Parts: sequence; C-alpha cells; structure tokens
Amino acid sequence: MRTPNFWYDKESLVSKSLVPVAFIWKTCAYIKKISSNTSSMQIPVIKVGNIVIGGAGKTPVVISIAKRLINFKIKVHIISKGYKGSIKETTRVNNLVHNFYDVGDEALLLSEIAPTWIGKNRIDSIKAAQKKGAEIVILDDGLQDHTIKGDLNIIVFNGFQGIGNGKIIPAGPLREPISWALRDNHLAIIVEEDKKEIYKKLSNTFPILKAKVTINNSVQKKLLNKRILAFCGLGYPEKFYEFLKELGCIITSWKTFPDHHVYSEKTLENLLNESKNLDSCLVTTQKDHVKIIKKYRNKIFSFPIDIKISDYATLDSMIYSTINMKNKK
Repeated sequence: MRTPNFWYDKESLVSKSLVPVAFIWKTCAYIKKISSNTSSMQIPVIKVGNIVIGGAGKTPVVISIAKRLINFKIKVHIISKGYKGSIKETTRVNNLVHNFYDVGDEALLLSEIAPTWIGKNRIDSIKAAQKKGAEIVILDDGLQDHTIKGDLNIIVFNGFQGIGNGKIIPAGPLREPISWALRDNHLAIIVEEDKKEIYKKLSNTFPILKAKVTINNSVQKKLLNKRILAFCGLGYPEKFYEFLKELGCIITSWKTFPDHHVYSEKTLENLLNESKNLDSCLVTTQKDHVKIIKKYRNKIFSFPIDIKISDYATLDSMIYSTINMKNKK
C-alpha cells in the first residue's frame, strides 16, 4: 500500500473519524504485546525496525550495521520474515536458487551482504543461523516481534517523513505509540535531515544518531543533470524522488506503485515507451529492480545506496557492550 495523504495532515477529518478504530488497533497491539511469551536467545540479537508505516530506511540501516560487523570479523547473519515471499519454513536465502517470489525483495538484497534466513518463525531462523556459525543476528523489521528479546533495539526514523500526524493506524502512520518506543528501545537513528524535528519528540531517552544516504561518486556524476523517469513501489515514495532531486537529476516524470509491487511485462513496456518519448533514462530503486523481469533489467537503471552514520563510536560501543553482556550470561 501507499501511505495516504491524510496521515500527514493533523487537521484531517478523515483521520479524526478513524481515531476510534485506531484505539482498537492500539488495544489489540497491547494485548498481543503483553501476552507474548518472550524468548531470550543464546546469541546476541539486534532488532532494527520502525514505528512508522511506509518505510524509514530500516533495511539500508540493517545492511550498514551488518557491513560494520563483518569489518570487525564478527559472524553476523540476518533474519527476515521474507515478506511477500511464498516460502514460510525456515530457509537460508540463495540468490542462485531463489527469486523474490520465493523470499521477497528485501531478503534478496540482504542476502547479498550476509547470510540471510527467512521464515514465518524467527526463533527457528535464529537457531538455524546459530547452528551455521552465526555469532550475532540482526532482525530486519523486528521491533514489533515480542516473542524474541532484543539485546539491542534500534528504531529508525526518516527525517523527511517524520511521524506524520502522530496518530495510530488507521488514523495515522504509527504502528505503536511513541511512548512505547521510548520505553522499549535503546537507540534511535534518524536518516537524512531531521526536517520534522523528530529529535524533540524522543525526549533524550536514549542516544540518537544522525545518518545520511550516500551513493558512489561515479554514480552521482552519472545522474547529475540527467533526464530521468523515476518509478518505485515504496510505502513512502516521496523520499526516493526527493533524493533524486538532491542528486541533481531532472525528473521529467515519476510513476508510483504500491509497496512491494510486482511489475508486469506490460507495465515495463509502457514505462520504457514513455521514457523514450520523454528522452529520459528509466530509474528505480534496488528493491524494485530485483523484481524486474530479467530481459528488462539492463534497460532500467538502479544504484546501491549506503547509510553513513554520524557517530560510529557510540554505535560500536553499544554493539560491543551488547555482545559482552550476552557472553557473560
């Protein structure tokens, strides 16, 4: 789904009319939270997630942290639900065998960085990862899974997106109240400039790190002043288009599809034809590119992004503290 506009309008009558339904959502979430049997795992668990529907950049943050651990020679595996994938049993993702129909788009991207496991039961996935040598695991989108104790819980926000009108689904974009996030998490990362002043809403409860999306210099030069037709299937696509503008691209048109959208051949042909008519290059995200039919992939440009965190000393300290505390138990 794409996030509705009224989620970002505090005075919206639609939003106000949905507040009673949001109360029911919150109540159900609370019951699920307190009734969950929480398991503590034998190896450290880093949970990375968000409380805002529409994506804040959690998967790129997972990738950034995984790369950091790999550089430290720590054997890290990633745990994903494999959203939209058909495989439900615990499975290690293999790019030579699996496609996004099997394991979902995010799991494919994550598996290029570190061993990645998908499956309906994350506990089983963690145990499988440990048997294969994992010394630590990262749960992608794991904050709302209360069956697993997180040893380090990291909440990700997007500075451009903010928290919308601050209301709970379906009246607003929040999965849970800010008060829960302040109580249950250990660290916040705000990706990109904090235009919505999220920092002030977090009350200095835990460390808050800034982060920036970066790309390779050669790619940036290639996109500068380039005429492009941009398209994507994200929950909050505006952040992708805004990033392209910041890179100096000339966006002649953009097409937005639902989050995790699967592109048909007809849709791709239409996009290619329109890009030719506009004398523009067709550009999308990596997450979308893995879902493109193979014969079209070399006709559509995508590029990897990196998340550069402002204060690695604090992040590293919290990670090592988490590992040391777990090893003492």
